[in-house]
Amino acid sequence: MMGGSGRKSGEKWIALDAVVIGIQKGHLRFELFVDPDLAFEYRRGADIPLEEILKSYEIYEDAKRGEKASADLAKDTFGSDDVFVIAPEIIKHGEFKLTHEQKVQLVEEKTEAIITSIAKRAMNPQTGHPHPPDRIRQAMEEAKVVVDPFITVDEQIPQIVKSLLVIIPISFESVKLRITLPAAHTGKGYNMIAKAGLIKEESWSQDGSWTGLIELPASERQSLYDELSKLTKGQIRIEVVR
Repeated sequence: MMGGSGRKSGEKWIALDAVVIGIQKGHLRFELFVDPDLAFEYRRGADIPLEEILKSYEIYEDAKRGEKASADLAKDTFGSDDVFVIAPEIIKHGEFKLTHEQKVQLVEEKTEAIITSIAKRAMNPQTGHPHPPDRIRQAMEEAKVVVDPFITVDEQIPQIVKSLLVIIPISFESVKLRITLPAAHTGKGYNMIAKAGLIKEESWSQDGSWTGLIELPASERQSLYDELSKLTKGQIRIEVVR
């Protein structure tokens, strides 16, 4: 998202990337400025503080024009004129009102996040190496993939991968490794391992060395090998667990 500049409203700066969400109540309309990603996650049940979702603590009749809603009408409609009482209903049941530029920006950002995730987790089963991000981007364009800016990356990837399989060979195979780090390198080494995959088992020896069972995308295996070998100057034990 773009950040930085904005304008002040309701004791909070409205960032330029804020979007409008509104709800119609009879002939009245009530709108809020929100963070679109957080608002969408909130309406799907995520426990996110309203202070983080709201980009302004004002309730508007027309947010884009800066026209505030009448406090009396808000109270008559919602039983309160407190934005923190009203916001949950608007966020959960309202409609996003995006400009063309905002929608394009959100789609571009979500597309890049999807490409990054696939490039990191998937591989070409024919070569055993990951696909470069540019090849994934090109394949998505060829497959005419439609990215939804409000659906999470992980939820969209399965369907996107089905579309990509028509264009490129792609696999999400994982591998399990048993790794033993010498005591002198457990700090940095552990962080590298935890970042690369999921630690399923771990134990510490009396000499301070660490042994763990890690599951990670097959495409990440060689990169982890290289990083740990460089860190420990080859003094590391790694075995594939079948």
